[in-house]
Amino acid sequence: MNTYKATVKVSVTKTVTKNVEVLAGDADKAKIQLEAIYGKRNVVTYPTLVKK
Repeated sequence: MNTYKATVKVSVTKTVTKNVEVLAGDADKAKIQLEAIYGKRNVVTYPTLVKK
């Protein structure tokens, strides 16, 4: 498993963008996971691998 970072839109009282990290096997699976959590329209950037 690798860590991927992406920017998503989060709405509470106003819409803000936030960097989030997820664990996934590849970037496509990370995108699917982010879309399931935040909604397809709210994923702003494609997930990129975080090198630690």
